[in-house]
Amino acid sequence: MTLTLPPILAAMIRAHNAHDAEAFIGCFTEDAIVRDEGRAYFGPVAIRSWFEDVSSRYGAVFHVTDVSFVDGEPVLTGSVTGNFDGSPLVLRYHTALDDGKIVALKIAP
Repeated sequence: MTLTLPPILAAMIRAHNAHDAEAFIGCFTEDAIVRDEGRAYFGPVAIRSWFEDVSSRYGAVFHVTDVSFVDGEPVLTGSVTGNFDGSPLVLRYHTALDDGKIVALKIAP
């Protein structure tokens, strides 16, 4: 089965899986927020720092298995594999988009 993602989310997943911080941060607006593991990261500097940290620690790769919509916003469900206890995990990437960019990303079980 082939999933069709909004182009910016496909770009985010490619950058995520390549551990490419420059491409990853380029998917977000200047005032974006990322929520992960009970913490929030606001703006490009904080999001880049978070992404570089988790990429180096976990080397995670996200394989999208489903796309749904909650309140009109895309939710990506998939398997995340990497260097962490419990790998692989099923996680959901809740997103909010504005004008072709990501304004919010929440990663949750």
